[in-house]
Amino acid sequence: MKKVMLFVLICFFAASGIGLAKGPAGMGGTGGFTAPSGKWWRTPEVGKKLGLNKKEQQKLDELFIQNRRRLIDLKTNVQKEKLELEQILEQQNFDETACMDRFKKFQGARTNLCNERFKFLVKVRKLLGLDRYRQLKTEFRDRRMCRTKGEQGRMGPMKGSGSWECPR
Repeated sequence: MKKVMLFVLICFFAASGIGLAKGPAGMGGTGGFTAPSGKWWRTPEVGKKLGLNKKEQQKLDELFIQNRRRLIDLKTNVQKEKLELEQILEQQNFDETACMDRFKKFQGARTNLCNERFKFLVKVRKLLGLDRYRQLKTEFRDRRMCRTKGEQGRMGPMKGSGSWECPR
């Protein structure tokens, strides 16, 4: 019976994406609300399109570093909780209650990580205002579409072109 329960739990964890701290693919664990990764505001064309001044770029730099430091800690916590959960699943004397309690801690760590990512997005939105935020979303969506088509590897200028435009 314990082996069957262990198998069912392993299947459940695998199906729920136990190894994915980012959540569903492409969503960063924030339900689809994402901002471009990296220091997109330092790309001259984006800075110009959004009308970012030096002070705003510096503020985005500060927010980015604060966010990255926090994300490093939170990702580490997710990994630790995952390790502990895996250890419980691998024990000879399986304790279902301990397993479910550890799973809740693991889910809590993932939630904290997702919340931090979303907080960064909120701070970016607050700094940019509605119009520039919408413009950023449009640019980001267009970049994702180019990347999805395989026409560009990452968001940002094409190598050697300096252009943000999607190749036709």
